[in-house]
Amino acid sequence: MKNLNVFAPINPLGYGVAGKNCSIMLNKFFNVSLFPIGQHSFDSQKDFSLLSPLMNNSLEFDSKAPCLKIWHEFDMATRIGSGELISYSFFELDQMNSTKKHHLKQCDKVVVASEWAKDVVEKETGHNSVHVVPLGVDHSIFSPSFENNTDKFVILNVGKWEKRKGHDIILEVFNQAFPQNNDVELWMMCSNPVASKEYNDQFENYYRQDIRVRLLDRVKTQEELSDVMRASTCGFFPSRGEGWNLEVLEMMSCGKPVVTTDYSSHTEFCNADNSIAIKPKSLEKAVDNVYFKEQDVGNWACLDNIKDEFIKALRSVYSTWLQGKDTTNLEGIKTAHKFNWLNTATKMAEVING
Repeated sequence: MKNLNVFAPINPLGYGVAGKNCSIMLNKFFNVSLFPIGQHSFDSQKDFSLLSPLMNNSLEFDSKAPCLKIWHEFDMATRIGSGELISYSFFELDQMNSTKKHHLKQCDKVVVASEWAKDVVEKETGHNSVHVVPLGVDHSIFSPSFENNTDKFVILNVGKWEKRKGHDIILEVFNQAFPQNNDVELWMMCSNPVASKEYNDQFENYYRQDIRVRLLDRVKTQEELSDVMRASTCGFFPSRGEGWNLEVLEMMSCGKPVVTTDYSSHTEFCNADNSIAIKPKSLEKAVDNVYFKEQDVGNWACLDNIKDEFIKALRSVYSTWLQGKDTTNLEGIKTAHKFNWLNTATKMAEVING
């Protein structure tokens, strides 16, 4: 087999989950030497046993082998060896500043997770080798329980506190959809590990206004996350822009109905059969004054004029649950089986081999 150097984070965050699963599955096609970006961590003994040999391979790596870097599009300057440089990045906006353009142009091949992102890269950089490799889900972990929660209708959102992820409107939509309902709860697993305590406190104090809201701590393993997802009834992800959004696909894999936005990378795997995806009526300049500043370039989905549609969607799922009907998202389960990590690695191998 050919050699491949993978330069990627290995941790519980989005890039880390992608780095872990891609490395494990790509080792079926290549002799992988894994170089973790930053401090690495393992979810389980199984991950340790699969990833440690790949990290040991890096002690005597092939410097001329291709380098797959799974990392931010604005930081492609560092690499492993002198072989072909292939970037795999996930971004949320429809435009790129000069730094992002410059870094992507230095890559021999650019890989993104969706056709939406491919269009952005080609339009913004003019790169002539851009490829789509969708991310996946481990459906051996994120599996359906086929049991409905009959006590409470639980709406779940997972994703670090950000305006981009709609965290400024979720409580408002929830309260308007269910103003007096005592059989409804909103679970928010949204602690932002890369932000300050003050930043996290601002969001958490806002959500504490409603006693029906449960603020969940981040879990350590994917298995624990799947348990939380299976305990919920419905996923709500009104994101303004996504590079992928692993949690939406993971909820589908657990058989849960999902209410989300029909925009950005969601369009790669969300459709009318497997989700209630609300199409934005317009875009707006992406500004939150934390991660996206006024001087930055790019737009994201405007949510202000589709709040009513989110309300109707949540009430629709609630009505089905209230009637005791099965809410299992069978089409979502089928979708998750298509978007699995082996398929991700298979498509990535095709790109690397050219």
